Amino acid sequence: MPFRYQCVEHHQKIEINARHIHQLHEGDTKYALDLLQMSRHALAASQRSGDDRLCRPKRHDISKQTKGCSSMMKTWKGARPDGDRITDRGRRTMIQTTMGLMTAAALGNSAAAQPSEEPGADRRARGLEALRAVSGGDFSRNLDPLSPDLSRLLIEDAYGDVMARPGLPLKTRELINVAVITVLGTARPALRFHIAGMLETGWSPREVVETLLHSVVYGGFPFAQDAMLLARKVFAERGVTVGTATGRPDGDDWVLGVQQLLKTGGDDAGAFARRVIEGSGLSPDLDRLTVEFAHGEIWNRPGLALKDRELATLSMVIAIGNLDSTVRFHVEACLRTGWTRAEITELLIQMPVYIGWPQALTAVAPALDVFAEVEAGGLAAPSLTGEAIAMQRSQSEPDDARFNRGVSAMTATSQVSGEGVVDAFRDIAPDLGRYIVEFAYGEVFSRPGLDLKSRELATVAALTARGTAADETPLNVHLEAALNTGATKQEVTEAILHMLPYAGFSRVQAAMAVATQVFSDQ
Repeated sequence: MPFRYQCVEHHQKIEINARHIHQLHEGDTKYALDLLQMSRHALAASQRSGDDRLCRPKRHDISKQTKGCSSMMKTWKGARPDGDRITDRGRRTMIQTTMGLMTAAALGNSAAAQPSEEPGADRRARGLEALRAVSGGDFSRNLDPLSPDLSRLLIEDAYGDVMARPGLPLKTRELINVAVITVLGTARPALRFHIAGMLETGWSPREVVETLLHSVVYGGFPFAQDAMLLARKVFAERGVTVGTATGRPDGDDWVLGVQQLLKTGGDDAGAFARRVIEGSGLSPDLDRLTVEFAHGEIWNRPGLALKDRELATLSMVIAIGNLDSTVRFHVEACLRTGWTRAEITELLIQMPVYIGWPQALTAVAPALDVFAEVEAGGLAAPSLTGEAIAMQRSQSEPDDARFNRGVSAMTATSQVSGEGVVDAFRDIAPDLGRYIVEFAYGEVFSRPGLDLKSRELATVAALTARGTAADETPLNVHLEAALNTGATKQEVTEAILHMLPYAGFSRVQAAMAVATQVFSDQ
């Protein structure tokens, strides 16, 4: 029987059992719905791949998974609220295990899909070993005042069942963690912990800095700046120095960008580059900056290997969410740069620990699509036509011209010097300060389509809407800049209030509190 039909049969069994749970006890509604949604997602993903060759060797494994899930569901279904009282912990464990089985089965990872029969003591021992390798100790007891169960789940589930998995070395898993948490912008203690974890597992300080700096392409400058300040504290505590030498690539940004895109994107990248030359896209300047700055400047920095940049990028775009086409591109790019299907699957299994199941599962279908296409036809080699495109033009202008224009825009808005911004990061990432002036102000703020006041009000609105911890300092800066460029306090207040329907009351209230402080300091 083909895999997808077995999935249909399995899905129907789970749906019946989940409905029974709902009838058995009203309090189980959430768990039943979670299980139904997960089984349906796995079914849809398996049907979407449509290639039995991907799953045919795994039939005996899937049969074991079906039996394992059925056994768990029978135990659950047979319980009575007034009898042996299945606890929240038991129900959640069953949900979690079933989710893991279904996800791994859909991804074609038979080894990952086997249910764990290890006792909790073994899982805890394995989890503690992984945690100590990352942190040099066990901090989980810090959570005991809130709930000992939270400590146990952290050790046994997050570290024992996920971080300790053999499919990726712990060093690589820490790269993934830092990449993900950086673009979330909301978890400073966790980011600080895992920056130290990168050092503990063998990454150099320069590689840590490059991972954080890489996030400017996918999360923006506020996230990279905030992460860099945390890294500075971690390095200082450990007596680590990075050096102040530039890490900018040598060569023309256009040529470097096209060549890099061809390495990771194949002939599709060549088509994109042709579109830039023709100016046929909706925003030719966005296309140009994608090639020159993102792929020409940032991706070619020598401080982090291309293969590692690609895995970090896939982690970032999955964490950001709602980027299916971008996830597809970077799953394929990971394969092109040497990561295997099994290793990419391990990344997907790790993601729920940091971004949750719902968002992590959105990456399953794009990954399966790529795996099916590669299985059917292989990876196309970059075309000679694409390589020739790289030599048809050069970057739009010298870096110094952009920098000088950025200094002028920064002086007019924030009333600070460009060199002062560079100096602020000189001890850890001098190029980050240079990029803020050169790209954010020299390329974007200096564009003629909007005046500076309008740009500052738009920036205030954007930072309000995103509303992460990393955005608070930039929001303060741009509130002051809006006033400096002629906006009234009422106009600033209206820009923030306008975000109510789109960002909600909590974020708007938080931004208004920052604005109140800025106004009082004027």
